[in-house]
Amino acid sequence: MPPSTFRATDPGSIALLTFMVALNQMSMGLYLPSMPTMAESLGTTVGQVQLTLTMFVAGFAVSQLVWGPVTDRFGRRPTLLIGLAVFTAAGAACAMAETVEQLIAFRFFQAIGACAGQVVSRSVVRDTTEGAESAKVMSYIALAMSLSPAITPSIGGQLHAFFGWRSNFVLLAVVGLVLAAIAAARLPETTRGKVPDAIQLVPMLRNYGRLLRDRSYLGYILTIGGMFGCLMAYQTGSPFVLMTELGWSPQAYGLLILFNVFGFLSGSLTAARLAPRLGIRRMVRASSIVVLASGALLLAIPLAGHLSTVGVIAPMTLFLFGMGIGIPSAMAGSLQGFPYIAGSASALMGFTQMGTAVLASLAVSRIEGDHHLIMGVVFFACGLLCFLSQEILLPKRAV
Repeated sequence: MPPSTFRATDPGSIALLTFMVALNQMSMGLYLPSMPTMAESLGTTVGQVQLTLTMFVAGFAVSQLVWGPVTDRFGRRPTLLIGLAVFTAAGAACAMAETVEQLIAFRFFQAIGACAGQVVSRSVVRDTTEGAESAKVMSYIALAMSLSPAITPSIGGQLHAFFGWRSNFVLLAVVGLVLAAIAAARLPETTRGKVPDAIQLVPMLRNYGRLLRDRSYLGYILTIGGMFGCLMAYQTGSPFVLMTELGWSPQAYGLLILFNVFGFLSGSLTAARLAPRLGIRRMVRASSIVVLASGALLLAIPLAGHLSTVGVIAPMTLFLFGMGIGIPSAMAGSLQGFPYIAGSASALMGFTQMGTAVLASLAVSRIEGDHHLIMGVVFFACGLLCFLSQEILLPKRAV
């Protein structure tokens, strides 16, 4: 299939790209309800089982720096097919793991495969769209992905109830196999020109150095990193605040997440409508203002000595609305200036996103004291990073 026949804006293409990006969240969320049973089944502790999640995040973060140059060197299509093959095989291996050590190792390889899907999908969007159209495609992908955190644990819980914890990994393997078949039949090679020396160490470092010296690129990825830092600070701190301090049950906590999903859905729908008219720069600036305002609100409430469910959920819903507005445009903006190293640009963006999120999570989990206040401080700091990055580094003119 020639590249000209592939349109990233077609519904089928958006669905394929969305599932490729969503492999990350699916792999992390699907088996969460099964963790206690997995510990008992494998004769280990819950802490050891939690390492399967930590190893997945670590593998995903680091492998982005490798997949980016690989896709620039060999092309999007072969990189994706190899990544999906690794993901499928690792999923099947996870389902057959006999010890937690095996499971931890297989999860690392599963992350490597899932990461290829995310890097390639963003590169394909960059290859086949420009400017506001790119932001629009990204917004539709973000819109669909916003449902993943709420849906995947529910699906995993039902699979666990009927078929046991191993069925979650069987499903992931099946998803990988189906995506590989669809990609082989539908996705052409979209790169505009392969970079022969992209995977050599010196050129690889040179490409990353070139990206980091670009003010606009740096501004966009730090803006994205700030947003994901806010998100991870909340995800780390909110279970303790809402369930331990405010007394909500795990089931009720799951229902409260629906407010967050509503916020992100609203922002993504708004972005899909406004991005073509306002352009990338204006959308990112508006988003960063909303994110900073939500951080100020989340910090002001504990500083005032007030603790309530509304005081936690309302700022987060506002934040996710802002994130839904800005993430698609920021991602599109970060990739638009590098058509020939789009894979490397996508990889470094993802590494910054995950790295900032991990740092924010560690800060919330390791700092002793009032969890509500600590969550607010870290959240506001990341919101400030988001605002200042776009305000200082991005051009003032609209894009």
